[in-house]
Amino acid sequence: MIPTVIVSPEKFPSNTLTSGSESVITRQDIVLSGANSLSQALQDLGVQLQDTIGNGGTVALSMRGFGGNAVSNTLLLVNGMPITNPDMMPPDLNAIPLQDIQFVEVIAGSESVLYGDQAVGGVVNIITREMNKEKFAVSCSGGSYNSHNCGITANNSIHNLIMGINAFTSHSDNYREQNNYDQNHLSGHFAYPYATDSRLLFDYQLGNERMQYPGALSSEQVGQNRRQATNDTDFFWDWSGLYHLHDEQQLGANWQLMTDIMRREMHGNGVLTSPFNQSRLTYFIKPQLKGLIGKTQLISGIDVANDHYHLTSVFGAEDDSQQKYGLFAVVNHPITDHLTFSVGARGAQQNNQLLSLQNSNMINRAFAATVGINYLINQHLKVYLRRAGSFRFPKADENAAAGSGVTALRTQRGAAYETGVSWDCLRTLTKLNIYQLNLRDEIAFDPTQTPQQPFGSNVNLAPTIRRGFSVSEKYQATSKLALNGQYNYVNARFQSGIYSGNRIPSVAENILHAGADYKVNDQWNVYGEALYTGNQFAANDFANVTRIVGGYTVYNFNLRYHIKHFSAAFHVNNLLNKYYNFYTVLQSNAEFYYPAPGRNLLLTLKYVFD
Repeated sequence: MIPTVIVSPEKFPSNTLTSGSESVITRQDIVLSGANSLSQALQDLGVQLQDTIGNGGTVALSMRGFGGNAVSNTLLLVNGMPITNPDMMPPDLNAIPLQDIQFVEVIAGSESVLYGDQAVGGVVNIITREMNKEKFAVSCSGGSYNSHNCGITANNSIHNLIMGINAFTSHSDNYREQNNYDQNHLSGHFAYPYATDSRLLFDYQLGNERMQYPGALSSEQVGQNRRQATNDTDFFWDWSGLYHLHDEQQLGANWQLMTDIMRREMHGNGVLTSPFNQSRLTYFIKPQLKGLIGKTQLISGIDVANDHYHLTSVFGAEDDSQQKYGLFAVVNHPITDHLTFSVGARGAQQNNQLLSLQNSNMINRAFAATVGINYLINQHLKVYLRRAGSFRFPKADENAAAGSGVTALRTQRGAAYETGVSWDCLRTLTKLNIYQLNLRDEIAFDPTQTPQQPFGSNVNLAPTIRRGFSVSEKYQATSKLALNGQYNYVNARFQSGIYSGNRIPSVAENILHAGADYKVNDQWNVYGEALYTGNQFAANDFANVTRIVGGYTVYNFNLRYHIKHFSAAFHVNNLLNKYYNFYTVLQSNAEFYYPAPGRNLLLTLKYVFD
């Protein structure tokens, strides 16, 4: 809804009549920072990461104060299509290679009206490249922990048909023992304008991965050797595919029909103490109508998803089929040249068939509404105010491990109240956003052990509340020096119940990013950044009884050289070799840790052929 839409030459124009705090990571931002992965690039915008594997791919993104359930409260999209899973496993960020990304939209705030299930804390929309001027390019990298990867990019056009393909292979032993990671990936796209202002687009991603799981370490083990593993057997292998068809049709001068059809699948097997195999299959369709009635903007549509999830392990077989239906509409009406009013609503339903439960047919319903205003004070200064509803449905494995006596988890519902101001003038862009997010029936894992649930269970929590603000700055200090920074504060607490007043675990109250890019000359760029993650309680510590996990600061550095068709980048992560942990969890009244890498280096070379 509000504030104003970002206008950019994107492949899939943003729906945004949106109203959250919106930021964009451009391709140039990624290149200059030297980010090695998508997860590293997202940290620049204050997104908290939770990584228990150490490969930078299967990480949970936490926006606006979510802990162990963060993966289910941040919606991840590729070209506008959701790639979240029907179970609690995070989407694989490594499945979207950096060289394939044009830009990333990050919307902090509840956006369930436009995007539906899981858009509670925020939305990350990854837009892949369509118009690539590089006819043929080769890049290779090598560095610490026996890391090496190579990739090729090829692009061409035949008459009106635009084609592109990307392929790469990578390997890393990673920081810890028993943590090897191998990946092969192939992606591509076709774009065909078949009429004036109408076009057909198709993109696909194919990949396979093999990763080893080193496991969590006790405090004593971290002190002995933080790089050691607790097993030499656990691993996971998977094959995945994504196929996406997008059609745009111009209907007269003021209306456009967009239709998206997607299929995603994953098949894998591995060992986590004992063998298991797993598969997911998702179909998704979303037609949308966008247009103008006078000066009023309207977007409406429906979306339908059909998910199937299967898991076989020593605990038995779990099969779940889910169907999700959504109907939405948003209206953006200019009251004056400076004041815009927005309103929107979505109704949604989820049908579950879970074979591992006696009550296998479960229905969850939700309704969310949003209303807001956007006031343009002058050409440089604008403010917004809104109220946005949100919801998220229970996952397949959440229902399978619900608390004793619970036949089905209830739909999580919430409301966010936000206001913000942005100042865009000459060489500076400043944004300030303040919010409060109230949730009821929040779905989370409760570690409380009972005779019926000896390992804990998934439950609907008593009401929770999150209050916070963020401030960001981009400043072009000189023609050669650019500065940027973002500070996020969130106070996430249980509002009532037995944990009333306690902090929600695994949520850092303070996250700060500061970066500087210096253009030495036309060939050389130097980039440095500092990332601070504040203190937090260990995951599962609802009672806040353990010692608090201290905050830490990590410094990264990138040196880039570019001349004509050749470029080279030397990147250093964790420049000062800070010892810290990706994730800390409370289990059986003891803390366990997933150590993060120490100082590591990566050299990347790239050549673009004419």
